[in-house]
Amino acid sequence: MTTPTQTRPSAEDSPRSTLLKLIRGFRVSQMISVAAKLRIADHLAEGPKTVTQLARAAGCHEDSLYRLLRALASIGVFAELDALSFCLSPCAELLQSEVSGSLRTNAEVVGEEWMWLPWGSLLHSVRTGESACELVYGKNTWDWFTENPSAGQLFDQFMDESTIGSAASVVAAYDFLAPRTVIDIAGGRGVLLASILRRNLAARGVLFNLPQVIEAAGKILDSEIASRIQFVPGNFFEGVPAGGDLYILKDILHDWNDVAAQRILGSCRRAMSDNAKLLIIEQLVGAPNEQCEGKIGDISMMVRTGGRNRTELEFRKLLGASGFHLSRLIPTPGGPDIVEALPCN
Repeated sequence: MTTPTQTRPSAEDSPRSTLLKLIRGFRVSQMISVAAKLRIADHLAEGPKTVTQLARAAGCHEDSLYRLLRALASIGVFAELDALSFCLSPCAELLQSEVSGSLRTNAEVVGEEWMWLPWGSLLHSVRTGESACELVYGKNTWDWFTENPSAGQLFDQFMDESTIGSAASVVAAYDFLAPRTVIDIAGGRGVLLASILRRNLAARGVLFNLPQVIEAAGKILDSEIASRIQFVPGNFFEGVPAGGDLYILKDILHDWNDVAAQRILGSCRRAMSDNAKLLIIEQLVGAPNEQCEGKIGDISMMVRTGGRNRTELEFRKLLGASGFHLSRLIPTPGGPDIVEALPCN
């Protein structure tokens, strides 16, 4: 007879069990997101706590919080101890707010309505080719964020966190020591540009973005780095600053269809000298059957922005139609790909 303390035999991995885990993945995403919003990992930073203590700190229903943490601990997010208490696990450590490699904002964003609701209309995008976000909200993602600034601020934090996670790989993979003026086009709040300037102490930077993002960037960057950056507001469809040795587009072109992407690249080409270089930093779509984040992210672009992630061949065609040629493709370990493009003479 099975006793309560015995471990249930694990089912052998099979196509059925694997598919069921994938089908039910939304449940895990929501549980982790709730734990992130409640800052449970932050409350456990100094050591284990009982559910009573955690419920009091987070303002939660005690039994419901216990059931949530019990379920998360069963999959390695947090660890359940005796006496209805919990502590951090290696995965849960990354849900803390101020640790290196934190994924707290990533977890929080996935549970936001503006993130998951458009995914509920994925079928519409697949059938029509139209953005599900525009179907749900009646406007594109960027206009919606402008009208909902608190959501826009959280999205900016999400992009900062994602860039922090990949900046070290990008800076290690590419020689940023040569350029003296680096222009980051729509470079968020300057996270990647700051990493490049810390690498190249002789360089100066230009951060070009929408006015509200530029204003926020000036507040979060440390004063030494900020003193080496010119903050320029503007719209990349209308033009970008001239005079750079190196121009950067990180996670920008995949937000747009080919027509809009060519307009952005055209703005860059008009601003660049023949000796300048352009870096496009994105997840590329890999070969057939290759597992890569670029393919999953591509569906996110379909749903949210009407854009797309691209293959190497698609980038070559897009660049060729915009006055550039693809010079080099540099993968980074576990991070985005770097497409180096040079102006056609």
